[in-house]
This record gives sequence, C-alpha cells and structure tokens, in this order.
Amino acid sequence: MKNFVDLELRDPVLLCSWQGWPDAAESATKSIEEILKQKDPIETYSINSEEYYIYSDKRPHVSNPKPEKRKIDWPENKFSFIKTDNENDLIIFQGVEPDLYWKKYIKEFMSLIKFYDVKQVIMVGSLLDSVPHTRDPRISITATISDKNKFLKSQKFAAPTYEGPAGITSAIGEKLDSMKISSISIWGHTPHYLQVTHNPILSFAIMKKLNDILNLNVNFDKISKRSEEFKSSLNLALEDHKEITKYVERLEESYDTEEMSKIDPEPKLIIKDLENFLKESRENQN
Repeated sequence: MKNFVDLELRDPVLLCSWQGWPDAAESATKSIEEILKQKDPIETYSINSEEYYIYSDKRPHVSNPKPEKRKIDWPENKFSFIKTDNENDLIIFQGVEPDLYWKKYIKEFMSLIKFYDVKQVIMVGSLLDSVPHTRDPRISITATISDKNKFLKSQKFAAPTYEGPAGITSAIGEKLDSMKISSISIWGHTPHYLQVTHNPILSFAIMKKLNDILNLNVNFDKISKRSEEFKSSLNLALEDHKEITKYVERLEESYDTEEMSKIDPEPKLIIKDLENFLKESRENQN
C-alpha cells in the first residue's frame, strides 16, 4: 500500500470486520456496514485484492443496476476514514478473509496502521454457537494490552484463550501484539441451528456494543425494525418444529444457568450436537 494521504486524524481507532469464516450469519459485517451508512467518510483507501483470492471459490458478484448495464463486484478490502466529535477519529475497514498470501496481506494491512499511528484496533466477528434465539444475544469480548484501556471501561472482557483453527483476526491479532498495539475482539454468537444468511438480531446487539464502547452516536431505528421482523418470522417458522423447540428449551436452560459449553467456532462440532439430539428424540419416539 503506497501514497497514503495525510488526513490529520486525531488518535484514530481502527474498526474491522471480514466476510467469510469470521462472519457467521453475516452478523459482524452487516453491523459495520450499518454503522458506515450513517457516517460520511472524508477519504477511502483499498488494498489491491487481486492476488489474495481464488475467484472460483470467492466468486465475484454480477448485477444489472441499469438496463443493458452489467456490473461486477469483486472481493474488496476498503478503509473508510471518518472524522468524529469525540477524542478519537475512526477508520472503518471492510474486508474479505483472503485465500492466499496471508502474511503479505497482513503486511499491507499493518502499513496503514503504522502510517496513521493507530494505537487501538477493534476487530468484530461472529460465530456459530449453542445459544438460543429466544434470549438476548451473547457478545464476548477479549482484549490485549488492556491495562487502563478507556475503551474497556465498564465492559466485561477476558484475555484471549481460544485454541484451534485460526482466522485472519487471530493472525492480525498476533501481529498487533508483537507491535505492542492494543487490540479488542468483539464476537457475537449466533444460534447454530438457524440456517440464515443474515441474523439482524445479532447485528443489532453488536452495533449497540460498539456504540457503548466508541460513543458512535448511531441511529438504531432501521436495524431494530429488521430485528423485530426477523424475530417474528423466525418464531412463526419454528412453531411446527417440535424437535427444534425441545432443543431450544435445552439451550435456554443452559443459557439461563450459565452452564454453556466451551465456545468452539468450528461449526461441524456444534452441528453434530444438534444431530445427536434429534437422533435421540427420534429413537425415544419409536
């Protein structure tokens, strides 16, 4: 990345999300997208993404915005620079988890952090988990270099403890640690049994958490309405699915007594739990 523009940002905070593995039910990226819609960037900057993706896997999207006018949208990694009324200006990054050359991708990403002297990075993700849709969404926060961090005031957080397959957020987090740059990871937990493209209930919860931490002064009317409509449609759709209803009741009991199993972002393991429960239910009926 070259030719950065000196924007005279005031102690900027970098807020990031990536499409792909760290974005279950698109809950993280949609929350960031909704925030950005309400802001007016003074500048944008994109990473040249051509070499980082296998397009037969992450296919570009074709649309017809106008009659006889075709448009191709390619995977994009874009920084949007926003002036705020707070102590900290804001840089919002919207990316797509790369397929190739992660170390080179991270080097490009970090060059912007160095140029604008970013001291605080907040990464937002979402994962599949054994949580019921009938309860308030679970939001977990981990942080490094957290001592006296003003953004963590009144927030419950822990040091990162996850072990397993790493996503781009973990790889960038390691690099930030080595550079002594504070990082906060905010993860929303979406019910694994909901096969939906987007969970607006969780996006709403993530937005509220980010608003609390960064004092973004965003409007929640649209996302709140979408959240309520989604909840109503979901309850209606699950009315006749007794096995799922029983499973949700089990999750509610665990949730309410705070005896949730250890978080594991690997969806195959979580889905297996649901399959076992449904199998047991069918056997008991015979």
